[in-house]
Amino acid sequence: MTNVLERKFSEAERALEDVKSKGFSDDEYRAGYLNALEGILLSVRSGDERDFFNKVDFNKSNMKKYVDDFKSLTGNPLRTNWDMGFLSAWTDLLNYRINTGNHSTPK
Repeated sequence: MTNVLERKFSEAERALEDVKSKGFSDDEYRAGYLNALEGILLSVRSGDERDFFNKVDFNKSNMKKYVDDFKSLTGNPLRTNWDMGFLSAWTDLLNYRINTGNHSTPK
C-alpha cells in the first residue's frame, strides 16, 4: 500500500503480483479481493477525482467510519464471497492506513 500512496506503481504492481500468488481459501473471495486492490491501484494511477479513493478525505475518523461501514456490509447474509473479498480488501487498506498513521491522499 505504501508504494501506491507514494505513486511507486512498478513496485505496487510487483506487490500485487505477490498477493495474487498467495493462497486463498476461496476463489470467489480471492477474485473480489484482488479486484478491489487492482481498482485502487488504477484509481490512484489515474487520479480521476470521481473515484472514491481520490475524492474522499482520509482522516483517521473518516477511515474508522468506513471500516465500520464495510464491516457492517459484510454482515449481510446476501453478500457473495466475491463481495466479502472486495470489502475485506478495502477494510485491510483502511486499517493499514489507520495503523501506520498514513492519512494523506496520494499526490
